[in-house]
Amino acid sequence: MAVQGWFQQKTQAWQNRRLPAIQQIKLTQKQIFIFLTKEGGLLALMMLAIFIAGVNYANNLVLGLCFFLGSTVIVTIYYTFNNLSGLLLEAIDATDSEAGGHTEYRIRLTPHGRKFPYQIQLIWDDQHQIIEHLDRPVLLSFKLLTPDRGRFLPSRLRVETVYPLGVLRAWSYVRFNLIAWVSPKPIEGILHGESAMATEEDEAVIRVAGSSEFDDLREFVPGESLSRVSWTHLARGQGTYTKQFSDAHSREQILDYKDMYGGHELRLSKLAYWVKKMTDEQVTFELKVLGRSLPLGQGLSHQAMALRLLAEIQ
Repeated sequence: MAVQGWFQQKTQAWQNRRLPAIQQIKLTQKQIFIFLTKEGGLLALMMLAIFIAGVNYANNLVLGLCFFLGSTVIVTIYYTFNNLSGLLLEAIDATDSEAGGHTEYRIRLTPHGRKFPYQIQLIWDDQHQIIEHLDRPVLLSFKLLTPDRGRFLPSRLRVETVYPLGVLRAWSYVRFNLIAWVSPKPIEGILHGESAMATEEDEAVIRVAGSSEFDDLREFVPGESLSRVSWTHLARGQGTYTKQFSDAHSREQILDYKDMYGGHELRLSKLAYWVKKMTDEQVTFELKVLGRSLPLGQGLSHQAMALRLLAEIQ
């Protein structure tokens, strides 16, 4: 196991030197590897057996067949390599994600000049996509797992081809330097201190639908839960009404890291929960985390900035 780990470490270091992370890359001889496929290996063994038989029996016809197959493989090396050579790969953008979710990377493949590759296969993590004929720029999307919060750099993308005969495989590894930010996975928590929710007596509060306090009566609508029916009014013959409940929320909420309980990651996860909750309830909020802050705001764009801030915190 120690030898295997050492070998993998050396191989990874060599790949990083030869194929560094980059925004876009044009595949050339330096980045492309080529070798026999399983079918190509069987063909090589068959050619060896034919050659031995031809020499042993001094049969020129058999030797001619062996040399014909060998020359075919040699010519195939050029066509297989040329099918991948000159291909331009470019990382366009990547979406932010949350821990345990998926980020979407979009990449563009562009053929070189008048060369239009065939049967290009792209493998990224557990996803496979095949392009039968690349005659124009193509935009592809890959959804990659983001297990941990913070800065996310994707693993290497493998691009390969076995065109035209399937006996040789040309491939390359591409590592993009496009970063995606991964926010904490939301975990429900309680607000404390300055971050605590407002009460009914506080100034500048809004009422939103909830379940904590009685708010009003409304005429009963068929289909509503009978548990909220005002049976007192019904017994008095005053009609059928349902009770409406609401919660009091401050119009300007402060979400502060120091007011959360738990470890570092747990606090960030609780803040992520409240960021999304405040956005859903259209509450204006300010975010304070370890000397960094996001001013008052609301809406989806404000939520995105808040989650990005939580992702960037070390």
